[in-house]
Amino acid sequence: MFFLSMKRMRFTISTKLITALLTVLVPLSMMTLWLNQQGSRTIYEEISRSVQSRDAFYIQSLENALKGISQLMFEFVIDKELMEVGISEDTITSYESTSQVLAVQKRLHMLKASSMFIDEAKVLLPFSNRTIVSNDYLSDIPPDEYAKLSDNVDPSRVMAIGERLFMSLRFPVSVSARKPVFVVVVELSADKLRESLKNIVSPDQGNSILFHIDENWEITNEQDGDVARTMRTFAERQLKGDTAAKGMTSTVLDHAPYLVSYHKSAVLNAVLLVYVPEDNILGSLHRYERWIWTLLGFSLCIVFLLSISIFRIIHHPLRRLVAAFRKVEDGNLLPVEVSARRDEFHYLYHRFNSMVARLDELISEVYKKEILSQRSELKRLQSQINPHFMYNCLFSLNRLIQGGESDRAYRFTLYLGDYFRFITRNADDRIPLREEMQHAQVFVGMQSIIYGDCIDVEFEPLAEAYSELLVPRQIVQPILENAYKHALGPLVLKGELWVHASESEGYLSIWIEDNGEALSDARLAELAAKLSGSGNFMEETTGAINVHRRIELMFGSGSGLSLTRSQLGGLCVEIRLKRDGSGKAEKDV
Repeated sequence: MFFLSMKRMRFTISTKLITALLTVLVPLSMMTLWLNQQGSRTIYEEISRSVQSRDAFYIQSLENALKGISQLMFEFVIDKELMEVGISEDTITSYESTSQVLAVQKRLHMLKASSMFIDEAKVLLPFSNRTIVSNDYLSDIPPDEYAKLSDNVDPSRVMAIGERLFMSLRFPVSVSARKPVFVVVVELSADKLRESLKNIVSPDQGNSILFHIDENWEITNEQDGDVARTMRTFAERQLKGDTAAKGMTSTVLDHAPYLVSYHKSAVLNAVLLVYVPEDNILGSLHRYERWIWTLLGFSLCIVFLLSISIFRIIHHPLRRLVAAFRKVEDGNLLPVEVSARRDEFHYLYHRFNSMVARLDELISEVYKKEILSQRSELKRLQSQINPHFMYNCLFSLNRLIQGGESDRAYRFTLYLGDYFRFITRNADDRIPLREEMQHAQVFVGMQSIIYGDCIDVEFEPLAEAYSELLVPRQIVQPILENAYKHALGPLVLKGELWVHASESEGYLSIWIEDNGEALSDARLAELAAKLSGSGNFMEETTGAINVHRRIELMFGSGSGLSLTRSQLGGLCVEIRLKRDGSGKAEKDV
């Protein structure tokens, strides 16, 4: 009993309302959470691609800038005036030597102006222990700079001396053990490099570090040295054994998650490291996700409170009304007790009681009236066939007698006798299909006497499974009569008539096809349209429409006649009967 009650409760309207609310809210909330997670993942991927593309662009730009500086330094070492000044061990006294120094300074000035990253350009002259700067001529060479810069043969190498960054190229380049004739030196601006790093990420969002793996120098805007060292160590661990030398990952620093991107330059042997607090990028999405969870919990609370209200306001009154309807289903037309409250259920109870009282009075009257009306219509339609066919038979018999064809007239009267015996033998409105088809063959025999060998008739036997199907009287013979009168009679050549049956999708179809030539496509479409609209006409009807309406009255919608083009070239009439619907339309009323 408990399980029966629980089963009923699962299908109550209050349960359905609560289930509907949960069905809408829960998937919607889950979908929103899923979309938020997908959005976070998509944003992370887009940010990763954008950051890596930005890092690659910065490294490429820096490589191109330093490569341009190296190229200018290569061009500078073959300068004629520089070579003459470099091999000279005397001080500058003559006009010619002064002109050579000025020419070298001019080239140095052009080299300095070629890139925003160059802070100063100069030439070290070991033989004369002099230094030529872009705007000055010094009397000595800084020993700390010369010791490291004079041995460098790679112009793209960036070296650190103290806090300063240098690029250098000695001459001759290929012989490192020999004392250089001169050394071209470019000092890079660390401030400009720091300024360029701000274009990658602003200091209020994150920081970046540019460091050399071997030279142990770094450029950064990070004020906290410990953070910079920690991030550099993390990047070196990521790059160890990494063939790609670029990527993006996450790490935790001081209990805060960071997004870290790194990109190594194979040309400079330097690494660009950019790190941004994860909350600066995905924080709003995380906050939105927390709000969604809060909204989901709040929605569940509302559903719970609403379910209690629905149970008290709707479920209990509906249960009383449903119980009253079940009594009506069992045949007990008893009124329900009207509640004292003035709401919609008070109106429903009152109208239910009125309905029960009225239903008790009308149900028998309406049922009987509809049955009698349908039977009267069926009788009226069927009565139209008999005089119509009798008129045609009498005209045909008269023509045979006038023509002196007594034998054919005799056989015709035998067929006519079988026909009237079929009509008067049984007054039932419905007969087995076997008898209806035998009656149709009697009619064809009568027409064969009239037309002789002018018409070939193929009448396929009816399958035994369909022989006892109850059908209205005279549904095949009127169609055959129309075929002889309108299609086969006017033919000059030999006529053909084919009667066969088939079953498809629970319907039995009887096909009557001819090879008449008088029916055009337009006329066929007009006849089919009239037949499909025959239910809208209440006037006296005969022929195909009469048959169609009687079949439809007995077998219901979907049964009746349909007109198409025959395989023989003329008209094809399909008599469509529902296999299990004999008399069903009448009984359902």
